[in-house]
Parts: sequence; structure tokens; C-alpha cells
Amino acid sequence: MDCLPELFSILLLEFAPAFGYAPSLHSFLTLALGWILCPAARTTTGVLRAAGGEAVKSHDAYQNFFSKAKWDMDALWKILFSLIVTLALKNDATILLAGDDTVCKHWGPKIWGAGSYRDAVRSSKKHVAYCWGLNWVVLCVLAPMPLMRDRYIALPILARLNPKEEKSKKKGRGSKKKKTTVTLMTEMVRLVAEWFPERHFLFCGDGAYASVAKHLPENTKLVSRTRKDAALYDLPQQPKPGTRGRPRKKGNRLPCPEKLAPAQNKKWTPVTLMLYGKKEKRLLYCIHALWYEVCPNAPVTIVFVRDPSGKRQDEYFFTTDIHMLDSEAVLTYSLRWSIEVLFRECKQYFGMNDPQCRTKLAVIRTTPFCLLMNALLKLWFLLEKPNGHAPTPEPAPWYPHKTSFSFQDMLFALRRFYWENLFIGRSTSD
Repeated sequence: MDCLPELFSILLLEFAPAFGYAPSLHSFLTLALGWILCPAARTTTGVLRAAGGEAVKSHDAYQNFFSKAKWDMDALWKILFSLIVTLALKNDATILLAGDDTVCKHWGPKIWGAGSYRDAVRSSKKHVAYCWGLNWVVLCVLAPMPLMRDRYIALPILARLNPKEEKSKKKGRGSKKKKTTVTLMTEMVRLVAEWFPERHFLFCGDGAYASVAKHLPENTKLVSRTRKDAALYDLPQQPKPGTRGRPRKKGNRLPCPEKLAPAQNKKWTPVTLMLYGKKEKRLLYCIHALWYEVCPNAPVTIVFVRDPSGKRQDEYFFTTDIHMLDSEAVLTYSLRWSIEVLFRECKQYFGMNDPQCRTKLAVIRTTPFCLLMNALLKLWFLLEKPNGHAPTPEPAPWYPHKTSFSFQDMLFALRRFYWENLFIGRSTSD
């Protein structure tokens, strides 16, 4: 562990209070080192081989760290989130959250919580493909990259498994119901808001998580997609004095967004936005309405987005923050793509699909451990890079115009630091 950067070692030791037993802390540090250095599949054997001399205990001891040891994953998440908020974000800034679910392919009939899910990678509009695996719901913090304008990266701060079947001893009426991805996401957003009740949050999710709006805490707002056939209503009018009966909860029915969008371009506002790394021209139009099925207690801002060239279909977004500008809502939603990049990083370069665990406790701990290491690596890079302490590889001759930093660059920077110190420390030359 002495060969790691000093800051990264300090960040790892911040998690010590979550492990009341010293051997568990040693297992955590060893597995963290091996997970980062491992160049192959992140099985327990592969991780221990990468850790080298740091892995001094038996193989079963490290297996039991995930399957039997007494420690709470939420305690680690809370420590991580506190480090991100205090070290990487401004004190008065709104904390930007993003959430989505992903399937980790894991074959086998006896894997706890596994099932058949839609494969978003192989599916298309005409064909739906399925795969066997684990469905994870992930919540992230979107943090700005240092020295790079309009570039954000996703740091996972919570993860929940959505098992295919949740068995209960009770049967029939009153038995335990299976939670949905929306329910799990709502629980995580509310938990994060409780950790820092004095801060303001802005949650961004795709259309599948639009209904989270009705369960948000007071210090949290939401930006998401709107259905083109959404049932919109006018705001209810105040009842006249002396009127009998219960006050109306919604006003008159409005046309759906697809029919409500003005046909004439004179009513649209032309803007130029930086969307997904490119400058795009768009036409914006917004209204205030009540989407009763999703957010019945407060009005929302519906934002209509049109491509003036006609190459893309009209898009519809909404936000529970009625004071947010329409262009800001569109820009905020575009930042949600960072969580899709996170899933690609973890699956292709960080072994999110590799563990072979099958028991319940091991399943619900191993993948979050991978996500935790991803966030910790990015946090280290965010803190080191502005000071010039994080070594980064030189641009390749065929890619001289590269100016951004990928997850692979961050991972190779930490590995290079470790290996250089390890080899230099063992060198006998003067």
C-alpha cells in the first residue's frame, strides 16, 4: 500500500470507521488495491493475484469479506458521498444527481436475484432481446471535470439490486410485494437528501423515472422526459367564497404535448446549446401545466425542443423547478449521459460483469464494491489533476487533438504511479 499515491491512501483510510474489526479493514484495502491493478477478470483469485504481496491471508478469508463479514455497504456509500460533497463540489452549488438502471449479465440458475431482462444493447425498436443477469439501480453525482468546460463525470454514490423475484414466508394477502426500479430510485434519492438536508439537489433521470417527482423531498427538484401523449391540465382555479364541495385538484384538460406544440416557428425561441459535446441549434417553447399522474401536487414546466433542420423528431422535457430556464432544463438533461458512460466504463474496463458470486450477501455487495472503487478513483483524479500531481499518459501520435481525460486515463495514471514506485523501490541501482 506504500506505493500508492498519498492522497489515494488517505481516501481509502477514510472508510476505516465502517469496519469495526481490523481484519475486515485489511481485506478491504487489499481487495481495493487488487481490483484497481487487476488487468484480467475481477474474480477473487484474479484480484488477489494482482494485489501480490499485500494478499497475506487465505483465499477463503477474502471470499468471506463479501459473503459473511459484518459490515454495511450503506455506511461506505455515506462516507464516499461526504468526501465528494466536501472535497469536489462547491459549498453553495446545487448537487446534480443522475440515476438509471443497468443489467449485469451473469449466467447460472442458482444466482440469487438473477432473472431475464431486456438487453438494451442488443434491442432495437423492432426487435427486443433478453439476457440473464442482475438488474442494478444506480444513483450518481455529476461532478465537473477540472480544467475542462462543460464536461461532467458520474461518480456512483448508491446502488440497489432489483431482484427478479423476492420470496417471502407470507403467502396470499399481505405478502411482501416486489419493489420496482422507480421505488428503489426514490428511496435512494430520499436517503441522499437526508444525509445533507441543508443542501439542494437536482435529480435527472430518463422518462422511466419521471414518476419519482411525486415522492421528492423538499430540497430536491427533478428534470426528466415527458410522454408525447401525456395528460396535461390547467392549474385549478381558486374556489369562490361560499362554494360548496371539495376544491378541484386540477383544471381543464389540455391537448397532449404532441398536439400542443405550436406549428409556427414564430412562437419558438432559437438557441444554440452545447449538447453531448457539440454545438446544436434548437427551437424551444415552454408552458406551465399540471401533469397530474406524475406530479399531482405542484405545477411543472414543460419544455418543447425542436430541431430547425427537421432531422430529429420533437422532444419533450419537464422540470419540477418552475423557475428554471428552458435552456437550462435541456442542458441538465443532456448531462445525464454521463451515467451511461459510467456503465460502459465499469463493464468493459473495471470488471462489473466478472464476479462469480451466487449467495445473496455476496451478490448485493460485490457490484457496489466495483462502483465504489470507480467513484474513488475518479475522486482521486479530480483532486490531484488541478495541482498537476496526477500523471496522465501523453497523447498518441494518431490522436494529437485529444484534450479530455477518459476513465482509462485515470486508471492507467494510478497504475503507473504504483508500478513505478514498486519497481524503483526494489531497484538496487544508485
